[in-house]
Amino acid sequence: MATTYEEGVENGERLPPGTVHLVDLDGTIATKHASQNEKDIILVPRPSEDPEDPLNWTFRRKMLATSCVVVYTIMLALPSSAVYSVVTPIRKATGLSLADINNGTGIMFLFYGWGCLFWQPLALQYGKRPAYLLSLITNIVILGTAPLCITPHTYQASRILLGLFGSPVESLCEVSITDIWFAHERPKYLAWYGWSLSLTGKLAPMLSGFINVGMNWKWTLWWCAIWNGIALVYCFFLMEETNYDRSHTSTAASHGTTEAPMTTAGSELEDTGDNSAEKQPDDPDASTVPADVETAHVAWPRKTYLQKLGIVDKPRPNRLWDNFLLPFKGFTYPSVVYGGLMYGTNNLVWPGTQNATTGTVYTTMYGFSTAGVAAAYAGGVLGTCVGGYYSGKMGRVLTLRLARRNDGISEPEHTLWLFALSAVVVPFSVLLYGLGVAYHIHWFGLVVSQFVMAIGSSLCIAAGLNYAIGSYKELSGGFVVTCVLIRNTLSFAINYGITPWLHNLGYRNTYISVACIGFACNMSFLIMIKYGRRVREMTAPRYWRDVAAAEAKGLTH
Repeated sequence: MATTYEEGVENGERLPPGTVHLVDLDGTIATKHASQNEKDIILVPRPSEDPEDPLNWTFRRKMLATSCVVVYTIMLALPSSAVYSVVTPIRKATGLSLADINNGTGIMFLFYGWGCLFWQPLALQYGKRPAYLLSLITNIVILGTAPLCITPHTYQASRILLGLFGSPVESLCEVSITDIWFAHERPKYLAWYGWSLSLTGKLAPMLSGFINVGMNWKWTLWWCAIWNGIALVYCFFLMEETNYDRSHTSTAASHGTTEAPMTTAGSELEDTGDNSAEKQPDDPDASTVPADVETAHVAWPRKTYLQKLGIVDKPRPNRLWDNFLLPFKGFTYPSVVYGGLMYGTNNLVWPGTQNATTGTVYTTMYGFSTAGVAAAYAGGVLGTCVGGYYSGKMGRVLTLRLARRNDGISEPEHTLWLFALSAVVVPFSVLLYGLGVAYHIHWFGLVVSQFVMAIGSSLCIAAGLNYAIGSYKELSGGFVVTCVLIRNTLSFAINYGITPWLHNLGYRNTYISVACIGFACNMSFLIMIKYGRRVREMTAPRYWRDVAAAEAKGLTH
Protein backbone atom coordinates (compact mmCIF):
# COMPACT_ATOMS: atom_id res chain seq x y z
CA MET A 1 0.00 0.00 0.00
CA ALA A 2 1.58 3.25 -1.12
CA THR A 3 -0.24 5.84 0.93
CA THR A 4 0.68 7.42 4.25
CA TYR A 5 -2.28 7.36 6.61
CA GLU A 6 -1.04 9.91 9.10
CA GLU A 7 -0.67 12.33 6.19
CA GLY A 8 -4.41 12.07 5.71
CA VAL A 9 -4.60 10.01 2.54
CA GLU A 10 -7.04 7.16 2.07
CA ASN A 11 -7.82 5.47 -1.24
CA GLY A 12 -6.29 8.41 -3.07
CA GLU A 13 -8.46 10.99 -1.27
CA ARG A 14 -7.25 13.23 1.52
CA LEU A 15 -8.95 12.80 4.89
CA PRO A 16 -9.94 15.92 6.83
CA PRO A 17 -7.33 17.29 9.26
CA GLY A 18 -7.31 15.20 12.40
CA THR A 19 -9.02 12.15 10.89
CA VAL A 20 -6.59 9.23 10.96
CA HIS A 21 -6.64 5.53 10.20
CA LEU A 22 -5.85 4.31 13.71
CA VAL A 23 -6.91 0.65 13.70
CA ASP A 24 -5.84 -1.88 11.06
CA LEU A 25 -8.91 -4.13 11.16
CA ASP A 26 -7.74 -6.50 8.41
CA GLY A 27 -4.04 -6.53 9.29
CA THR A 28 -3.07 -5.53 5.75
CA ILE A 29 -1.81 -1.96 6.14
CA ALA A 30 1.92 -1.65 5.52
CA THR A 31 3.10 0.64 8.29
CA LYS A 32 4.36 0.46 11.87
CA HIS A 33 2.02 -1.04 14.42
CA ALA A 34 1.93 -1.07 18.21
CA SER A 35 2.95 -3.88 20.57
CA GLN A 36 2.05 -7.56 20.43
CA ASN A 37 -1.10 -7.03 22.50
CA GLU A 38 -2.32 -4.24 20.21
CA LYS A 39 -0.95 -5.22 16.82
CA ASP A 40 -4.02 -3.83 15.05
CA ILE A 41 -3.22 -0.27 16.23
CA ILE A 42 -1.29 1.90 13.77
CA LEU A 43 1.38 4.14 15.26
CA VAL A 44 0.25 7.72 14.64
CA PRO A 45 2.33 9.76 14.06
CA ARG A 46 4.73 7.35 12.40
CA PRO A 47 8.09 7.42 14.21
CA SER A 48 11.41 7.81 12.44
CA GLU A 49 14.16 5.19 12.67
CA ASP A 50 16.21 7.39 15.03
CA PRO A 51 16.33 5.93 18.58
CA GLU A 52 16.64 9.52 19.91
CA ASP A 53 13.26 10.38 18.37
CA PRO A 54 11.07 10.80 21.51
CA LEU A 55 8.46 8.57 19.90
CA ASN A 56 11.06 5.79 19.89
CA TRP A 57 12.17 6.12 23.50
CA THR A 58 11.80 3.10 25.73
CA PHE A 59 8.71 2.94 27.91
CA ARG A 60 10.86 3.62 30.98
CA ARG A 61 12.40 6.69 29.38
CA LYS A 62 8.98 7.99 28.33
CA MET A 63 7.57 7.47 31.81
CA LEU A 64 10.50 9.33 33.35
CA ALA A 65 9.92 12.25 30.99
CA THR A 66 6.20 12.20 31.81
CA SER A 67 6.95 12.18 35.53
CA CYS A 68 9.02 15.35 35.06
CA VAL A 69 6.04 17.03 33.38
CA VAL A 70 3.74 15.97 36.23
CA VAL A 71 6.18 17.09 38.97
CA TYR A 72 6.75 20.40 37.20
CA THR A 73 3.01 20.96 36.77
CA ILE A 74 2.11 20.24 40.37
CA MET A 75 4.93 22.21 41.98
CA LEU A 76 4.74 25.22 39.69
CA ALA A 77 0.94 25.47 39.64
CA LEU A 78 0.48 25.17 43.43
CA PRO A 79 1.14 28.91 44.05
CA SER A 80 -1.67 29.91 41.67
CA SER A 81 -4.30 28.60 44.12
CA ALA A 82 -2.47 28.86 47.43
CA VAL A 83 -4.35 31.97 48.64
CA TYR A 84 -7.89 30.57 48.29
CA SER A 85 -8.08 29.22 51.84
CA VAL A 86 -6.12 32.05 53.51
CA VAL A 87 -8.03 35.01 52.10
CA THR A 88 -9.29 36.03 55.55
CA PRO A 89 -5.83 36.00 57.23
CA ILE A 90 -4.34 37.95 54.31
CA ARG A 91 -7.09 40.55 54.46
CA LYS A 92 -6.66 41.00 58.23
CA ALA A 93 -2.86 41.27 58.00
CA THR A 94 -2.58 43.50 54.93
CA GLY A 95 -5.83 45.43 54.54
CA LEU A 96 -6.36 44.05 51.03
CA SER A 97 -10.03 43.72 50.12
CA LEU A 98 -11.70 40.60 48.72
CA ALA A 99 -12.00 42.42 45.37
CA ASP A 100 -8.24 43.15 45.43
CA ILE A 101 -7.42 39.48 45.98
CA ASN A 102 -9.90 38.21 43.39
CA ASN A 103 -8.72 40.77 40.84
CA GLY A 104 -5.13 39.72 41.54
CA THR A 105 -6.07 36.11 40.88
CA GLY A 106 -7.81 37.07 37.66
CA ILE A 107 -4.93 39.10 36.29
CA MET A 108 -2.49 36.34 37.30
CA PHE A 109 -4.40 33.81 35.21
CA LEU A 110 -4.58 36.31 32.36
CA PHE A 111 -0.77 36.45 32.30
CA TYR A 112 -0.53 32.68 32.73
CA GLY A 113 -2.25 32.55 29.35
CA TRP A 114 -0.79 35.48 27.44
CA GLY A 115 2.70 34.78 28.76
CA CYS A 116 2.66 31.70 26.55
CA LEU A 117 3.14 34.02 23.57
CA PHE A 118 6.57 34.76 25.03
CA TRP A 119 7.56 31.31 26.28
CA GLN A 120 6.23 29.07 23.52
CA PRO A 121 8.31 30.55 20.66
CA LEU A 122 11.43 30.51 22.86
CA ALA A 123 10.83 26.88 23.85
CA LEU A 124 10.24 25.70 20.29
CA GLN A 125 13.30 27.64 19.11
CA TYR A 126 15.81 26.94 21.87
CA GLY A 127 14.34 23.97 23.70
CA LYS A 128 11.60 23.14 26.19
CA ARG A 129 14.03 22.02 28.91
CA PRO A 130 15.59 25.49 29.40
CA ALA A 131 12.11 27.06 29.43
CA TYR A 132 10.98 24.72 32.21
CA LEU A 133 14.11 25.31 34.29
CA LEU A 134 14.13 29.08 33.86
CA SER A 135 10.48 29.38 34.84
CA LEU A 136 11.15 27.42 38.04
CA ILE A 137 14.12 29.63 38.96
CA THR A 138 12.19 32.86 38.44
CA ASN A 139 9.17 31.54 40.37
CA ILE A 140 11.39 30.81 43.37
CA VAL A 141 12.48 34.46 43.42
CA ILE A 142 8.96 35.83 42.90
CA LEU A 143 7.43 33.66 45.63
CA GLY A 144 10.26 34.41 48.02
CA THR A 145 9.46 38.13 47.82
CA ALA A 146 5.65 37.83 47.48
CA PRO A 147 4.87 38.32 51.22
CA LEU A 148 6.38 41.81 50.96
CA CYS A 149 3.71 42.83 48.40
CA ILE A 150 0.89 43.95 50.72
CA THR A 151 -0.58 46.95 48.90
CA PRO A 152 -3.09 46.57 46.05
CA HIS A 153 -0.59 47.68 43.40
CA THR A 154 2.35 45.61 44.60
CA TYR A 155 0.10 42.59 45.15
CA GLN A 156 -1.15 42.77 41.58
CA ALA A 157 2.40 43.29 40.28
CA SER A 158 3.51 40.14 42.11
CA ARG A 159 0.56 38.21 40.66
CA ILE A 160 1.38 39.45 37.16
CA LEU A 161 4.99 38.27 37.43
CA LEU A 162 3.88 34.93 38.86
CA GLY A 163 1.57 34.39 35.89
CA LEU A 164 4.07 35.59 33.29
CA PHE A 165 6.95 33.40 34.46
CA GLY A 166 4.73 30.44 35.31
CA SER A 167 3.00 30.30 31.94
CA PRO A 168 5.01 27.36 30.51
CA VAL A 169 2.84 25.14 32.71
CA GLU A 170 -0.12 26.12 30.54
CA SER A 171 1.12 25.21 27.07
CA LEU A 172 4.50 23.46 27.03
CA CYS A 173 3.39 20.51 29.11
CA GLU A 174 0.70 19.43 26.65
CA VAL A 175 3.15 19.65 23.76
CA SER A 176 5.76 17.66 25.71
CA ILE A 177 3.18 14.90 26.20
CA THR A 178 2.37 14.81 22.49
CA ASP A 179 6.09 14.74 21.69
CA ILE A 180 6.57 11.31 23.25
CA TRP A 181 3.24 9.45 23.10
CA PHE A 182 1.30 8.12 20.13
CA ALA A 183 -2.29 9.08 19.29
CA HIS A 184 -3.81 5.99 20.95
CA GLU A 185 -1.79 6.65 24.12
CA ARG A 186 -2.22 10.41 24.26
CA PRO A 187 -5.64 10.57 26.02
CA LYS A 188 -4.26 8.64 28.99
CA TYR A 189 -1.19 10.78 29.52
CA LEU A 190 -2.91 14.07 28.77
CA ALA A 191 -5.34 12.99 31.49
CA TRP A 192 -2.36 12.62 33.82
CA TYR A 193 -1.38 16.20 33.05
CA GLY A 194 -5.00 17.30 33.43
CA TRP A 195 -5.21 15.55 36.78
CA SER A 196 -2.01 17.19 38.04
CA LEU A 197 -3.16 20.65 36.92
CA SER A 198 -6.63 20.23 38.43
CA LEU A 199 -5.17 18.73 41.59
CA THR A 200 -3.19 21.87 42.36
CA GLY A 201 -6.39 23.95 42.43
CA LYS A 202 -7.64 21.81 45.34
CA LEU A 203 -4.42 20.66 46.98
CA ALA A 204 -2.86 24.13 47.26
CA PRO A 205 -5.65 25.64 49.42
CA MET A 206 -5.64 22.52 51.57
CA LEU A 207 -1.90 22.70 52.21
CA SER A 208 -1.78 26.47 52.66
CA GLY A 209 -4.59 26.37 55.22
CA PHE A 210 -2.67 23.98 57.44
CA ILE A 211 0.58 25.91 56.90
CA ASN A 212 -1.13 29.13 57.96
CA VAL A 213 -2.30 27.53 61.22
CA GLY A 214 1.12 26.17 62.11
CA MET A 215 3.25 29.07 60.84
CA ASN A 216 1.44 32.03 59.19
CA TRP A 217 0.12 33.16 55.80
CA LYS A 218 3.57 34.29 54.63
CA TRP A 219 4.87 30.75 54.88
CA THR A 220 2.16 29.56 52.49
CA LEU A 221 4.06 31.47 49.81
CA TRP A 222 7.54 30.60 51.04
CA TRP A 223 6.66 26.90 51.04
CA CYS A 224 5.54 27.31 47.43
CA ALA A 225 9.03 28.62 46.68
CA ILE A 226 10.52 25.57 48.40
CA TRP A 227 8.33 23.23 46.33
CA ASN A 228 9.49 24.98 43.17
CA GLY A 229 13.06 24.37 44.31
CA ILE A 230 12.32 20.65 44.69
CA ALA A 231 10.90 20.57 41.15
CA LEU A 232 13.97 22.43 39.87
CA VAL A 233 16.34 19.77 41.23
CA TYR A 234 14.15 16.90 39.97
CA CYS A 235 13.78 18.33 36.47
CA PHE A 236 17.40 19.44 36.15
CA PHE A 237 18.73 15.91 36.67
CA LEU A 238 15.93 13.88 35.03
CA MET A 239 14.16 15.98 32.38
CA GLU A 240 15.22 15.50 28.76
CA GLU A 241 14.65 17.74 25.78
CA THR A 242 11.69 16.53 23.68
CA ASN A 243 12.05 18.92 20.74
CA TYR A 244 12.76 16.79 17.68
CA ASP A 245 13.01 17.99 14.09
CA ARG A 246 11.33 15.21 12.17
CA SER A 247 11.90 15.25 8.41
CA HIS A 248 8.77 15.68 6.30
CA THR A 249 7.69 15.19 2.79
CA SER A 250 5.17 17.84 1.95
CA THR A 251 2.14 16.84 3.96
CA ALA A 252 -0.04 19.27 2.11
CA ALA A 253 1.03 18.25 -1.35
CA SER A 254 2.08 14.63 -1.32
CA HIS A 255 -0.26 11.85 -2.33
CA GLY A 256 1.06 8.33 -2.19
CA THR A 257 4.48 9.28 -0.84
CA THR A 258 6.11 8.25 2.40
CA GLU A 259 8.45 9.85 4.89
CA ALA A 260 10.48 6.70 5.45
CA PRO A 261 10.42 3.09 4.27
CA MET A 262 7.24 1.43 5.50
CA THR A 263 7.03 -2.11 6.73
CA THR A 264 4.78 -4.76 5.30
CA ALA A 265 2.67 -7.07 7.38
CA GLY A 266 4.69 -10.06 8.43
CA SER A 267 8.04 -8.64 7.30
CA GLU A 268 11.23 -8.71 9.31
CA LEU A 269 10.93 -5.01 10.09
CA GLU A 270 7.41 -5.16 11.48
CA ASP A 271 7.20 -3.82 14.99
CA THR A 272 6.52 -6.31 17.76
CA GLY A 273 7.32 -4.11 20.75
CA ASP A 274 6.17 -0.58 21.50
CA ASN A 275 8.13 0.16 18.33
CA SER A 276 11.30 -1.09 16.69
CA ALA A 277 13.60 1.62 18.02
CA GLU A 278 12.64 0.90 21.61
CA LYS A 279 14.32 -2.48 21.40
CA GLN A 280 17.71 -0.81 21.29
CA PRO A 281 19.44 -0.54 24.68
CA ASP A 282 19.02 2.80 26.38
CA ASP A 283 22.53 3.21 27.72
CA PRO A 284 23.12 6.76 28.89
CA ASP A 285 26.87 6.27 28.70
CA ALA A 286 26.91 5.06 25.12
CA SER A 287 27.53 7.84 22.63
CA THR A 288 26.92 5.77 19.49
CA VAL A 289 25.41 2.51 18.38
CA PRO A 290 27.98 0.53 16.34
CA ALA A 291 27.12 0.11 12.69
CA ASP A 292 26.90 -3.41 11.35
CA VAL A 293 27.83 -3.21 7.69
CA GLU A 294 26.79 -6.79 6.93
CA THR A 295 23.21 -6.20 8.09
CA ALA A 296 23.14 -2.58 6.82
CA HIS A 297 22.23 -1.10 10.21
CA VAL A 298 22.49 2.67 10.46
CA ALA A 299 24.77 4.06 13.16
CA TRP A 300 22.42 6.48 14.90
CA PRO A 301 24.17 8.81 17.39
CA ARG A 302 23.05 8.35 20.99
CA LYS A 303 23.06 10.96 23.73
CA THR A 304 25.16 10.52 26.84
CA TYR A 305 23.71 11.42 30.23
CA LEU A 306 25.73 14.67 30.28
CA GLN A 307 24.40 15.59 26.84
CA LYS A 308 20.87 15.05 28.14
CA LEU A 309 21.60 17.63 30.85
CA GLY A 310 22.39 20.26 28.23
CA ILE A 311 20.64 23.59 28.71
CA VAL A 312 20.33 24.79 25.09
CA ASP A 313 18.93 22.62 22.32
CA LYS A 314 20.62 22.33 18.93
CA PRO A 315 20.85 25.45 16.71
CA ARG A 316 17.88 26.07 14.41
CA PRO A 317 17.01 28.72 11.82
CA ASN A 318 15.31 31.66 13.50
CA ARG A 319 11.57 30.87 13.74
CA LEU A 320 10.63 33.07 16.69
CA TRP A 321 8.35 35.41 14.77
CA ASP A 322 6.53 32.59 12.97
CA ASN A 323 5.99 30.74 16.25
CA PHE A 324 4.72 33.95 17.84
CA LEU A 325 2.11 34.49 15.11
CA LEU A 326 0.93 30.87 14.91
CA PRO A 327 -1.39 30.99 18.00
CA PHE A 328 -3.28 33.92 16.48
CA LYS A 329 -3.89 31.84 13.36
CA GLY A 330 -5.51 29.25 15.62
CA PHE A 331 -8.40 31.66 16.23
CA THR A 332 -9.44 31.13 12.60
CA TYR A 333 -10.06 27.40 13.14
CA PRO A 334 -13.44 26.68 14.83
CA SER A 335 -12.36 23.33 16.30
CA VAL A 336 -9.43 24.98 18.08
CA VAL A 337 -11.62 27.77 19.44
CA TYR A 338 -14.23 25.27 20.62
CA GLY A 339 -11.58 23.14 22.35
CA GLY A 340 -10.27 26.26 24.08
CA LEU A 341 -13.73 27.33 25.22
CA MET A 342 -14.52 23.90 26.67
CA TYR A 343 -11.08 23.72 28.27
CA GLY A 344 -11.41 27.17 29.82
CA THR A 345 -14.96 26.97 31.12
CA ASN A 346 -14.65 23.52 32.69
CA ASN A 347 -11.14 23.91 34.04
CA LEU A 348 -11.26 27.44 35.43
CA VAL A 349 -14.56 29.28 34.99
CA TRP A 350 -17.03 26.98 36.77
CA PRO A 351 -14.54 26.01 39.52
CA GLY A 352 -13.58 29.69 39.73
CA THR A 353 -17.11 30.66 40.75
CA GLN A 354 -16.63 28.44 43.80
CA ASN A 355 -12.99 29.17 44.60
CA ALA A 356 -13.55 32.94 44.63
CA THR A 357 -15.91 32.65 47.61
CA THR A 358 -15.17 29.33 49.31
CA GLY A 359 -12.68 30.61 51.87
CA THR A 360 -14.92 33.51 52.87
CA VAL A 361 -18.08 31.36 53.02
CA TYR A 362 -16.52 28.70 55.24
CA THR A 363 -15.05 31.22 57.68
CA THR A 364 -17.88 33.75 57.91
CA MET A 365 -21.00 31.60 57.47
CA TYR A 366 -19.88 28.33 59.04
CA GLY A 367 -17.29 29.58 61.49
CA PHE A 368 -14.48 27.43 60.11
CA SER A 369 -10.90 28.07 61.11
CA THR A 370 -8.29 28.22 58.38
CA ALA A 371 -7.50 24.56 59.14
CA GLY A 372 -11.17 23.73 58.67
CA VAL A 373 -11.21 25.44 55.30
CA ALA A 374 -8.12 23.46 54.35
CA ALA A 375 -9.73 20.18 55.38
CA ALA A 376 -12.84 21.02 53.33
CA TYR A 377 -10.69 21.11 50.19
CA ALA A 378 -10.04 17.38 50.65
CA GLY A 379 -13.30 16.85 48.75
CA GLY A 380 -11.80 18.58 45.72
CA VAL A 381 -8.56 16.59 45.97
CA LEU A 382 -10.51 13.32 45.96
CA GLY A 383 -12.62 14.55 43.06
CA THR A 384 -9.58 15.25 40.89
CA CYS A 385 -8.32 11.72 41.53
CA VAL A 386 -11.66 10.23 40.48
CA GLY A 387 -11.97 12.51 37.45
CA GLY A 388 -8.36 11.99 36.38
CA TYR A 389 -8.67 8.21 36.50
CA TYR A 390 -12.00 8.25 34.68
CA SER A 391 -10.85 10.57 31.88
CA GLY A 392 -7.60 8.67 31.36
CA LYS A 393 -9.36 5.32 31.22
CA MET A 394 -12.39 6.37 29.21
CA GLY A 395 -10.45 8.63 26.84
CA ARG A 396 -8.37 5.71 25.63
CA VAL A 397 -11.38 3.37 25.51
CA LEU A 398 -13.42 5.86 23.48
CA THR A 399 -10.59 6.50 21.04
CA LEU A 400 -10.02 2.82 20.26
CA ARG A 401 -13.56 1.46 20.54
CA LEU A 402 -15.16 4.15 18.39
CA ALA A 403 -12.35 3.86 15.83
CA ARG A 404 -12.99 0.11 15.54
CA ARG A 405 -16.70 0.80 15.04
CA ASN A 406 -15.82 3.35 12.37
CA ASP A 407 -13.89 0.95 10.09
CA GLY A 408 -10.63 1.78 11.87
CA ILE A 409 -10.95 5.53 11.33
CA SER A 410 -10.49 7.73 14.39
CA GLU A 411 -12.16 11.14 14.53
CA PRO A 412 -11.15 13.86 17.05
CA GLU A 413 -14.83 14.23 17.95
CA HIS A 414 -14.79 10.77 19.54
CA THR A 415 -13.14 12.14 22.69
CA LEU A 416 -15.88 14.76 23.11
CA TRP A 417 -18.19 12.10 24.54
CA LEU A 418 -16.34 12.68 27.82
CA PHE A 419 -18.33 15.90 28.17
CA ALA A 420 -21.52 13.87 28.67
CA LEU A 421 -20.46 13.46 32.29
CA SER A 422 -19.54 17.16 32.58
CA ALA A 423 -23.04 18.10 31.44
CA VAL A 424 -24.32 16.39 34.60
CA VAL A 425 -21.70 17.16 37.24
CA VAL A 426 -21.19 20.88 36.47
CA PRO A 427 -24.79 22.09 36.97
CA PHE A 428 -25.27 19.70 39.89
CA SER A 429 -22.21 20.94 41.77
CA VAL A 430 -22.89 24.62 41.02
CA LEU A 431 -26.50 24.39 42.19
CA LEU A 432 -25.56 22.44 45.30
CA TYR A 433 -22.96 25.05 46.21
CA GLY A 434 -24.98 28.18 45.40
CA LEU A 435 -28.28 27.03 46.87
CA GLY A 436 -26.43 25.49 49.81
CA VAL A 437 -24.90 28.85 50.69
CA ALA A 438 -28.17 30.70 50.07
CA TYR A 439 -30.19 28.37 52.30
CA HIS A 440 -27.36 27.63 54.73
CA ILE A 441 -27.39 23.84 54.38
CA HIS A 442 -24.93 21.68 56.30
CA TRP A 443 -21.32 22.39 55.35
CA PHE A 444 -20.87 18.81 54.13
CA GLY A 445 -23.08 19.65 51.13
CA LEU A 446 -20.54 22.27 50.05
CA VAL A 447 -17.72 19.74 50.39
CA VAL A 448 -19.67 17.34 48.16
CA SER A 449 -20.13 20.12 45.61
CA GLN A 450 -16.36 20.65 45.53
CA PHE A 451 -15.83 16.91 45.05
CA VAL A 452 -18.25 16.77 42.12
CA MET A 453 -16.92 19.95 40.50
CA ALA A 454 -13.37 18.58 40.65
CA ILE A 455 -14.47 15.52 38.67
CA GLY A 456 -15.73 17.75 35.88
CA SER A 457 -12.66 19.99 35.82
CA SER A 458 -10.40 16.94 35.43
CA LEU A 459 -12.13 15.85 32.22
CA CYS A 460 -11.61 18.92 30.10
CA ILE A 461 -7.97 18.41 29.13
CA ALA A 462 -8.46 14.83 27.94
CA ALA A 463 -11.56 16.04 26.06
CA GLY A 464 -11.37 19.71 25.03
CA LEU A 465 -7.64 20.19 24.71
CA ASN A 466 -7.07 16.77 23.14
CA TYR A 467 -9.80 17.64 20.63
CA ALA A 468 -7.98 20.79 19.54
CA ILE A 469 -4.61 19.01 19.37
CA GLY A 470 -6.04 16.01 17.56
CA SER A 471 -7.93 18.13 15.00
CA TYR A 472 -4.85 19.95 13.77
CA LYS A 473 -1.91 17.89 14.98
CA GLU A 474 0.74 19.29 12.62
CA LEU A 475 0.38 22.83 14.03
CA SER A 476 -0.59 21.83 17.57
CA GLY A 477 2.47 23.50 19.13
CA GLY A 478 0.96 26.90 18.34
CA PHE A 479 -2.71 26.00 18.57
CA VAL A 480 -2.28 24.80 22.16
CA VAL A 481 -1.39 28.39 23.00
CA THR A 482 -4.62 29.51 21.31
CA CYS A 483 -6.58 27.28 23.69
CA VAL A 484 -4.64 28.56 26.69
CA LEU A 485 -5.25 32.19 25.68
CA ILE A 486 -8.98 31.49 25.55
CA ARG A 487 -8.93 29.55 28.83
CA ASN A 488 -7.04 32.11 30.85
CA THR A 489 -8.85 35.12 29.41
CA LEU A 490 -12.10 33.47 30.55
CA SER A 491 -10.55 32.89 33.98
CA PHE A 492 -9.58 36.56 34.22
CA ALA A 493 -13.13 37.54 33.29
CA ILE A 494 -14.80 35.33 35.91
CA ASN A 495 -12.44 36.37 38.70
CA TYR A 496 -12.95 40.02 37.79
CA GLY A 497 -16.71 39.72 37.46
CA ILE A 498 -17.77 37.23 40.15
CA THR A 499 -17.75 39.75 43.03
CA PRO A 500 -20.09 42.32 41.41
CA TRP A 501 -22.21 39.46 40.00
CA LEU A 502 -22.79 38.10 43.51
CA HIS A 503 -23.31 41.60 44.89
CA ASN A 504 -26.08 42.35 42.38
CA LEU A 505 -27.86 38.98 42.16
CA GLY A 506 -26.98 37.18 45.39
CA TYR A 507 -25.80 33.60 45.76
CA ARG A 508 -29.06 31.93 44.76
CA ASN A 509 -29.66 33.66 41.42
CA THR A 510 -25.98 33.88 40.49
CA TYR A 511 -25.35 30.17 40.81
CA ILE A 512 -28.62 29.23 39.12
CA SER A 513 -27.43 31.33 36.16
CA VAL A 514 -24.01 29.68 36.23
CA ALA A 515 -25.60 26.20 36.33
CA CYS A 516 -27.78 26.92 33.28
CA ILE A 517 -24.88 28.37 31.30
CA GLY A 518 -22.63 25.46 32.31
CA PHE A 519 -25.22 22.91 31.22
CA ALA A 520 -25.71 24.58 27.83
CA CYS A 521 -21.95 24.84 27.23
CA ASN A 522 -21.29 21.19 27.99
CA MET A 523 -24.25 19.91 25.97
CA SER A 524 -22.82 21.69 22.93
CA PHE A 525 -20.53 18.67 22.48
CA LEU A 526 -23.45 16.98 20.68
CA ILE A 527 -23.41 19.73 18.04
CA MET A 528 -19.67 19.31 17.47
CA ILE A 529 -19.96 15.53 17.28
CA LYS A 530 -22.50 15.95 14.48
CA TYR A 531 -20.89 18.82 12.58
CA GLY A 532 -17.24 18.78 13.71
CA ARG A 533 -15.95 16.74 10.79
CA ARG A 534 -17.81 18.95 8.34
CA VAL A 535 -16.19 22.01 9.89
CA ARG A 536 -12.75 20.43 9.56
CA GLU A 537 -13.45 19.55 5.93
CA MET A 538 -14.33 23.20 5.25
CA THR A 539 -11.02 24.38 6.73
CA ALA A 540 -8.94 21.59 5.13
CA PRO A 541 -7.67 23.40 1.97
CA ARG A 542 -6.52 26.41 3.99
CA TYR A 543 -5.07 24.20 6.72
CA TRP A 544 -2.97 22.10 4.35
CA ARG A 545 -1.64 25.30 2.78
CA ASP A 546 -0.68 26.52 6.27
CA VAL A 547 0.98 23.16 6.99
CA ALA A 548 2.95 23.28 3.74
CA ALA A 549 4.19 26.78 4.56
CA ALA A 550 5.06 25.71 8.11
CA GLU A 551 6.89 22.58 6.94
CA ALA A 552 9.03 24.68 4.63
CA LYS A 553 10.22 26.54 7.72
CA GLY A 554 10.47 23.43 9.91
CA LEU A 555 7.58 24.51 12.16
CA THR A 556 5.31 21.47 12.08
CA HIS A 557 4.97 19.23 15.11
